[in-house]
Amino acid sequence: MPTEPRARLARLREAMRQAGIDALVCRLPENVMFLTDYWPHHGFSVAVFSQSGEPLLFVPEIEAPYAAQAWATVEEFGWGLLKDGDLYANYERFLGAAIAQLGLGGATVGYEQTFEVVGTTYRSSEPVIPAMPWFSLVQKAFSGAHLVDGAGVLQTARAIKTDYEIEKLKIAAEVAELGMHAFTEKLQPGMSEVEVSALIEHTIRTAGTGHRGATLIRAWAEVAGGPANTLRATLVIPSTPYVIQAGDLVMVELATVVDGYWSDLTYMAVAGGRPSERQREVHNAVLEAQRAAANAVRAGALAGD
Repeated sequence: MPTEPRARLARLREAMRQAGIDALVCRLPENVMFLTDYWPHHGFSVAVFSQSGEPLLFVPEIEAPYAAQAWATVEEFGWGLLKDGDLYANYERFLGAAIAQLGLGGATVGYEQTFEVVGTTYRSSEPVIPAMPWFSLVQKAFSGAHLVDGAGVLQTARAIKTDYEIEKLKIAAEVAELGMHAFTEKLQPGMSEVEVSALIEHTIRTAGTGHRGATLIRAWAEVAGGPANTLRATLVIPSTPYVIQAGDLVMVELATVVDGYWSDLTYMAVAGGRPSERQREVHNAVLEAQRAAANAVRAGALAGD
């Protein structure tokens, strides 16, 4: 395992030790990603992480080629075909094996009890989110253990990024900016918001794939033009058929995920020419505030400050 994954997992183990947690069992995509560096495709993958050894990663066999580089011991299970049998029977089987292998019979085990805002899988059109059937199975499989909410430990560990994660986030931002550059270069009066949105997402998928080794990419661009829509867009409203007019401010709120690492960018542009004096005044006021905030960021600073 490379140095950076060791640092990430060592920090998590220390947080677990302080919380009195012996192991974590995770199925949410962002937590599987954090533990193994594998971004699930369908949402049925499971990671089990204890205080010793590599994480265990259970993936549907159709995803196994993509999981080959994971920082984990990878085990496949059948899913989706008649030969594969019941998914939850497979879960029960491999969780039982993990409990025996890791000696978790009477352990304190954290699971994803209180996550409500979650990251998507690669197959975002059909999100699979663990709910009561999964939680009931975990409770049954770990009936001899003490189950606790692992959300706090995971969120605390995820808050601090290693150099490896920072580099991956930079790649995600670079891919996102490919779409934003297309937006600023090609925006014209007469385009609809949905046209601009499609332009950005198309550019990211086509130009971004292969950028610095990027393989799996998704993007969601919400575009808002004109006074009414840009005001409402602070709450990330969907792009509409509104036809952008000359002189309109156009706002893009863009989420991009590259191999499981996320970028969140917001850009503004003026359609069909240079900004007015009032637009320039507002832009510069916001820019000045943003720079002041960036200059105030340092270890130990409070977000409110």
